[in-house]
Formats: sequence, C-alpha cells, structure tokens
Amino acid sequence: MKNFKLKPMTVAVSLALVTTAAYAAALYIKLDAPMVVSTDDPANNAYKAKMGWISYKSDAGQAQYDVKAQLLVYADGPAGKQNIWIARSTDNGATWAQQQITTNGGDPLTITTENFFITHNKPNIYVAPVGMILAGKGADALVTWTSSDCEGLVTQKINTNLLTGHQPYMCLWAARSTDGGVTWTKQRLTDGSLDPDEDVPAGYVKSDLTAGGFAISYQADPAGLQQGDAEGPGDGASGAKVSAGTNIWYTYLNKANFEQGGAFPFPVPVQVSDNNDTTAGKPGASRANLAISGGTAVMAYEETKGDGSGGKQIIYHSFNYATPQTNNAGTSISNIANNARRVRFVLQGNDAIADADLDGDAADGDTKGVHVALLWRESTTTEPAAAADIMFRRGIRDTVLRPTSTGFQPADVTADTAVNLSDTGVNDNALAHRGVLRGEFVSVAYDQTPDKTAADAYTGTYDLFIKRSTDGGTTWSAATNMTNLPDSSTRVVEPRLVGTPGTIKLPDGTATSDSSDVQDRNVVFVAWGTETNEDVGKPLNIYMTRSTDQGVSYEDVQKLASGVTEQSEAQLRSPPDGKTLGALWMEHDVALGTTDVMYRNGIEDVVPPAPSSGGGGCAIGGDGRFDPTLPALLVAGLGFFGWRRFKAGK
Repeated sequence: MKNFKLKPMTVAVSLALVTTAAYAAALYIKLDAPMVVSTDDPANNAYKAKMGWISYKSDAGQAQYDVKAQLLVYADGPAGKQNIWIARSTDNGATWAQQQITTNGGDPLTITTENFFITHNKPNIYVAPVGMILAGKGADALVTWTSSDCEGLVTQKINTNLLTGHQPYMCLWAARSTDGGVTWTKQRLTDGSLDPDEDVPAGYVKSDLTAGGFAISYQADPAGLQQGDAEGPGDGASGAKVSAGTNIWYTYLNKANFEQGGAFPFPVPVQVSDNNDTTAGKPGASRANLAISGGTAVMAYEETKGDGSGGKQIIYHSFNYATPQTNNAGTSISNIANNARRVRFVLQGNDAIADADLDGDAADGDTKGVHVALLWRESTTTEPAAAADIMFRRGIRDTVLRPTSTGFQPADVTADTAVNLSDTGVNDNALAHRGVLRGEFVSVAYDQTPDKTAADAYTGTYDLFIKRSTDGGTTWSAATNMTNLPDSSTRVVEPRLVGTPGTIKLPDGTATSDSSDVQDRNVVFVAWGTETNEDVGKPLNIYMTRSTDQGVSYEDVQKLASGVTEQSEAQLRSPPDGKTLGALWMEHDVALGTTDVMYRNGIEDVVPPAPSSGGGGCAIGGDGRFDPTLPALLVAGLGFFGWRRFKAGK
C-alpha cells in the first residue's frame, strides 16, 4: 500500500474547511416574516393576547390527529369599549380566521344614576393538548375574562377607589369551545357584588381521552379593585393590592360535563381561602396561580399577613380538582418574617419525570421526585418596591419519608428548604421570574440589577439572567447573563422561558406518525423585551434564542420583533420536538395610534454560510452572523508561512 504524505498547506486548508463546515451545520430557528393577526376590529386597539395549541381528530375514523389548531385570544376595540376576539389557525400560523366572542363592547351601561360603557377586559386561555371530535364535541378550550357586563343585575356595584374615576364592579365570564375553537359558548360566573380580577383558566385531559377536567380561579375584592402602590411597572391597579376580606374563588367541570356546553354550566364558585373579616388590616389574598396535573389541582397565591406589618406571605393549596378546599387557610410556604409576593410555579406528573419505574418517587433513588417547582419574590422589608430576591422551593414525592406523599401535597413542599437563587448583594433586585421543569432539569430566568439605587435613578439597568439545575434543583449553576446591555440607556423587561410540551400519543397509547409530536426535553426557548430606561419606559425590540442542550449553550440571539413601532408582551409556543416556534407579541404604532397582535412562525434550519460581500473582506455575513471562512483561511495561510520560515531556518 502506498503511503501518502500530506503537505502542511493541505492540512491547514483542510482544517479551515472542516471549521467552516462545522459552522455551516449549526442549527437555528429560521423566522418567517411577521404578520398582523388582529385585522377585523376597525379600532385597531388590540390588548393582551394569549395563545394555546391543540392536536385533535376531526372524527373518530381518523387514524391520526389530522387537525393542529392554534388559538389566540385578545381584546380589541376602543379603550373602555372593548370586545373579546378569538383568532384560529390550522396551517401553522400562515393564515388566521377571526371571530368576535362578545359584541356589546361600547354599549351604554347605567348603574343606579351613573352612566358607563360595557367593556371586556384582558382574556386568558387554556387549551387541552389533544382531543377527538365525537358528535361535534371533544376538542376543548376555555377562555375567561372580566367584564362590566353583568347583564343588568341590581347586585352590581360601583368602584370609587381608582385614580381614573368611578368604574363598575366587574363580572367574571367564561367561554368554552368543544370543537377546536370553531364555536364558543359563553357563561357569566359572578354577579357584580364582589369585584373579580386575576382570573386563571386551567385543565387537564388524559392522553387516552377518557377523562379530564377544567377549572377557573380568581380573586374577588369586596371593596372593589384597589389602586396599587407602584411596586411594579404596571398601570397601578393590577390586583396586587387588595382590601381585607379578599378571597380566592374556584369553580370546575369534568370533561364530560364541560362538553355539554351551555346545557351544563360551571357551578357557582366556591371560596377557597378563609379571609372572612373585612376589617381594615385583616388578610386579603391576591394573584393566584392555578394548574392541574393528572387531576390534582395546585393553587398558590400571596396573602397579606393581617398582623399590621403590611407584608405578605405565600399560601399553597393542593386538592383533587373536583373536590376543592373551601374556607381553608392553606399552608404558608414563605419566610413568615419576610415580605413575599408574586408566586409562580410549574408542575409535572410521573410520566413527565420519566424515572425507571414511572412512579416519580424519590424513595427508590431513580429520581429526585420533583413534581412542583415554586418561585416567588421575597424581601426583608415591606416598603413598596423594596429590593427582593427570587426564592425557589420544591414539592418532592418521597414515600419513605411520607408514606402518602404525591409530590403535590403541602407536606411535600414544606419538607423542602426554600433557596435564594438571585442574591448577589445588599442592594441587588430581581423580578419577573419564570421557570421550566422537565424531569431532573430545572431552569429559572429573572431580570436583575446589582444596584437597585442606581437602577431607580436610571443610571443602572436590568439584565436577564438564567440559572439551571440538572439534579432537580438540588444544586445550581452560576447565573448566566443573557443580555449584557452595554449601558444604562435601555433595560430588559418581560422575560420568557418556555420548554417543550409532553409527547403527544394517540388515544391507544401508540406514537403518532408526526415526528414533531415526540418531546425533546433538552429544548428551551428564551425571549425578552427591551425598553428605554426612564420613568415611563418606551418598548423597543424583542429578542429570542433557543437551547437544544438544556441551557448549556444557546443559538445566536435574533430579533423577534423590531422597528420604529413599539414591541412588547411576547408569547412563545412550540410543539413537543422544539423544532418549530410560534410567537406572538403586541405592536403599538405611536404615529397611527394603533395596537395589533403580531405573529411569527419559525422552523429549525441549518445556518447558511454568510454570502460574500463582493470584496469587502468582512467576517460578518449579511444576516449579522459571524462567518468564519475568511478568518479560518487567514489562520491557515499564516500557519503555512510560519512553517515555511521554520523550514528555511533549519
């Protein structure tokens, strides 16, 4: 066999080509052009869009889930006279059909002797992940919103608390669809005697479609929505500040009854919390979150302590979704000596944990057994807008330590110790926390400044940080600064951290024919907005990136939304494989005075080598990505000439 001897220049050029080939094979989410979704209301004043996805069989004879529908819900119409809209797409966001769920926004309303207009406020949505249409029903979605429309009930009161003037107490409404978002049935749930806010729709459906349930939680203030304390960046009446006796309420339906539509309404809501004293200074509950995993409902909210301190604590409940706790104190899970608020959480069942025996139990050592991951802000002082840290606490199933443990019970949470994830100094401040829980992988994102005093004076700023754990939150990585803003002229807002949903299976438990239905739990999407760093920040751009290795590395950051218009409030969704992205956001055109719901689809692609600039010699391609070809060839050439000089000197 003849031996070939490679020349140094050949080796150098080959290495350069290998380098560029490896670069060319890198993946990213290739984004389509943005499109306007909210086109039908002439006011062009859309507000607070939310999104959900469902895969379903259009009839029982279909072998596969033949319909994949995306549902967007938003309010639109003149300010103070808005209606609720649904937009639906079955072609991966290429086209959208819109329908108006309410039609009386702007109609006159008289309460006693005061005149108002009917308006429908920001909506929320839960969409079941799978379904099958039988006799016109079986693909389910639930929307909730508050409205000044109480259908003329004399129980409706007037709120005199707000700086913007008198307004009616609201009524809570729900609309359900059982045919994949094609048609909707409305129901009023409250009577205007209490003022509802912070409504959350939730649900679950078993993968075999044999069972499921849907629920709604909300807070209701007996004294009406309160003016806020300017703790956050909102409009000052967001539901965080409540009067004594404000409670969290709940109602539910099982899947079979839900699918009866208007023939089977949601029952009268029950009071979950136990704040029965409306004397000033007594406890009030606010900003509840609700989710259901395998039939277990988990609810957590903030509640004023009622001890005269003005501070809050985090209260936790868990129960079978169909047998809610009533007039119950719940379990405090935050440091009672501190001020805790804005709780969020993520859940996972046994199948999602995916341990060897699929029991999700830490007792046998094959998993950490984390079923609940809770996050909240906590500070040592109760003054409004005080600096705070992000706290983390788990619900762990361990049937050796607690024989009846499920991972969701209060005892499963209090057995764990809360951990401070963000503390970097005495004057740092963290907020806007988000989390992902996939098996043993936990990721937490939050905005943070190292110097709140400087940030409050707009000489400092906020960046986005992410921490990750691969052992169920037992140990954590150092925080990664995802943004590294170059100066204090802008700040990061509205972070988003989104994992992939679980694998979609056919009702008989077998795999679908669609490879995108198989979950890749290594994929995480991240997005954030920026705005001018001033008293009233002006929204600027929205950025996004993706990790395919549980946050070890991230793809090149892209602008999801940009331009002279103001971009804000992104929402991200992905199918289980994480290779497609659906993103929406709100776009405000100051010059025209319009606000639209925008949508952009993206699909995984190979990063193309940057095109030649035609002689400029720049290593940055036309799409803004680094092109290693020229630097690699330069290194190869320098290496070759260095070798020649070395040989000449021998």
